[in-house]
Amino acid sequence: MRTARRLMPLALTLALVLVPSLDAAAKPGDQPAPQAHPEPRRLHIMITNDDGWIGPGGASTPMIVALRDALVADGHDVTVVAPATNQSGTGTVITYPTVNLANPEPRVWTVTGTPSDAVIVGLDALFRSAPPDLVVSGINPGGNYTTVANHSGTVGAAIAALENDVPAIAVSIDGKTVDQSLALKDTVAAYTSDVVAALARDARGGALLPEGLGLNINYPGATAVTGTSLTRMDRNGYLRFGFTNTTGAPGQPGTYALSIGGPTGTPAPGSDWSALQAGRISITPFDVDLSANPRGTARLRFLERLAP
Repeated sequence: MRTARRLMPLALTLALVLVPSLDAAAKPGDQPAPQAHPEPRRLHIMITNDDGWIGPGGASTPMIVALRDALVADGHDVTVVAPATNQSGTGTVITYPTVNLANPEPRVWTVTGTPSDAVIVGLDALFRSAPPDLVVSGINPGGNYTTVANHSGTVGAAIAALENDVPAIAVSIDGKTVDQSLALKDTVAAYTSDVVAALARDARGGALLPEGLGLNINYPGATAVTGTSLTRMDRNGYLRFGFTNTTGAPGQPGTYALSIGGPTGTPAPGSDWSALQAGRISITPFDVDLSANPRGTARLRFLERLAP
């Protein structure tokens, strides 16, 4: 069982690594003693997504390829286990009872199911003897912030990893178009690898994240990024349901359509949406444990007095 660490060291580590620091003033002629730097930790990483390994025309999806290449370039051992086809918006859905597993190229496996299926199959079929150090889900072309994250296949894959005691990160680009996200894929892949390196240094050989805790990263679609913020999920809505068609008679069944647009309302200070609006990268820690904060449930203690 891993020992949970406080969140503050994680926030401090990310701030120190991802935001330029200022060197302390030194006297002329000062020669600081050389310091030994440990070799970067080589991690075993499984990556997945919800857009599928196979893209339009049968080509591999470029976002996940960029992520894989960046992690491999940093010396990590990377295995891809992804849905065979686009599974966007499937959340934490698990296919029952069977899925098929294929191996289209070395170190790449595809699953005829959802992102959660891909993670579960990967952990059982490919990492049974030893779990990976980390699961990274993405890069998703389009933001997964505010309450839409609850329905995201990208985040759902990370949740499946956390349920199986494997640290996980979900990564998305808040591009307003797919092309805008694609233009940033290499930049965001490199940033994600920097986050992984920061977590590895902070872990000092242990688990990369506190037990049961994942990270949901959203990168601004704009080219000018001002920094990184550790955030919480904004509760504003992102999904739109609308009554679009009727059969003519009042009270008769009709058709409702779902669309996705930007969240409505005003972003809460310290939230993922607020950070993105300020041009900052949002990193939202999330807990696989759905239990509410005890401070928020204290007023419900009277329910314990109810007789069965």
